Amino acid sequence: MPGPMLVEANKVVVRLYRIGHGDCFLLAFPGETLDKPVFVLIDCGYKPGSGTYIDGVTAAEVCADIREATNGFVDVVIVTHEHQDHINGFTASNFEGITFGVAWFAWTEDPDDAFANSLRKRFKDRLALLSDARNRLAASTDAETAVKRIDDFLEFELGGEDLEFNGALAHGLLGAAAGGSANKRAMALVMSKADNKAEYLRPHEKAWKLPRVKTVRVFPLGPPKDEALLHSMDPAEGEGFPDRAFAAGSVNHFFASAVRSRGIDDGDAPFARRYRIDLNADMAPTRPHQFWTNYYAGPADIELNCSLDRDEVRSDEAWRRIDRDWLYSAEALALDMNNDTNNGSLVLAFELSPGGKVLLFAADAQRGNWVSWSKGTWRDGSRKVDARDLLARTVLYKVGHHGSHNATLNGTDVDEYANLDWLGHGEHGDEFTAMITAVRKWADTQKGWDHPLPSIKEALIAKASGRVFQTDTETEAMTSNGSAAAWKKFKRRVSGNRLYVDYTIDV
Repeated sequence: MPGPMLVEANKVVVRLYRIGHGDCFLLAFPGETLDKPVFVLIDCGYKPGSGTYIDGVTAAEVCADIREATNGFVDVVIVTHEHQDHINGFTASNFEGITFGVAWFAWTEDPDDAFANSLRKRFKDRLALLSDARNRLAASTDAETAVKRIDDFLEFELGGEDLEFNGALAHGLLGAAAGGSANKRAMALVMSKADNKAEYLRPHEKAWKLPRVKTVRVFPLGPPKDEALLHSMDPAEGEGFPDRAFAAGSVNHFFASAVRSRGIDDGDAPFARRYRIDLNADMAPTRPHQFWTNYYAGPADIELNCSLDRDEVRSDEAWRRIDRDWLYSAEALALDMNNDTNNGSLVLAFELSPGGKVLLFAADAQRGNWVSWSKGTWRDGSRKVDARDLLARTVLYKVGHHGSHNATLNGTDVDEYANLDWLGHGEHGDEFTAMITAVRKWADTQKGWDHPLPSIKEALIAKASGRVFQTDTETEAMTSNGSAAAWKKFKRRVSGNRLYVDYTIDV
């Protein structure tokens, strides 16, 4: 272990942990004395198995380094949102011997916020519906791929460090007492380590201060308190980068309505009861059901063995029905729910001094979150601060959602919505640097995960003149597309080892 993490006067150190495909950052600010830095931990999570693609780094090793670096005390721990790859590192064993001064969460976690409570209740209801649909699909012999995809999304929402996630147990976790899922246990651990001192940050409400640090201000940009923007996921025309993969349209309302239409013993029910005939009903010919009996009531467990070009096909074959086909829309519902959680990310801009450099941590914020940033301002004493000003002074951007297609918006400085071109202007542009929390080889094993999107990474490399860190990339592998002198100056501020990369910024 390298020992306690120290920081020089008028400097800030950002430690990017190479924990895997997930986020874990330790920030060190000069305190009242140089031997006692102020530490801020932002998230601690990863996708199980992704660490094997970067020299087998484990969460236990990362957390042991956090303990050593901070002498067992983190002034502020920040949980951006409740997803596995941001919080599953928060376990009792990993954080043994570490305590927190205070915990910061987004307003969406505030138990005293009525809007937040309604959002959480609806989300839990949909999660239960999704779990129910998943278990019914699992009973089919031809739905293995769909079930696996739904399990992947349930794993994000329920968490855990295990490589194999058992989606069949998801419903039981939802019905358990608070803390049943791994994600809930992680959130509870953070609260207990902070002695239940929690603060809930809202966009454009106020500028926050760090303990024992005079000059730094923290501005919460998101998540928005506008429900329409919370559900706005994919870039509109002109907002996205090339080669982006658009997600399917929302099926939340239709799927949820279908599942809710059934009682506890209703079976599979895509339609309201008055439009259905119970699959378990007596199929004896009766006049109201005669058409159903003649053409659809055949037994579901009889295989079609006849040759369609030679033999007569039963008129009431079961394959004429859509007993479970509608449940396949559960995949799209899962994707929507996953994006909802991402878009509820706490986004923070750390201003290192009044009017000075800014560090932007965007978590997994997606389109609606970005669009909301410019819809308000902050007051810091006599100063009025807006998002355009903060973003223009950004010298470090923690890239949204592992470089996903809908988590960094394209655009120009004249556009009214926040986008990549708003970041790093003038002298701040000369220092602009990006950090992407992605393990490309692991992402390639996941269906549809283009992390990072090549066009976004190319845009970042161009904007930052090559100063782009990535979790799975050794710093020596980075190359400059700027001047040799500027690159040499940049490299002097970079250090690290197998577990992390340290980047030092002059205040």
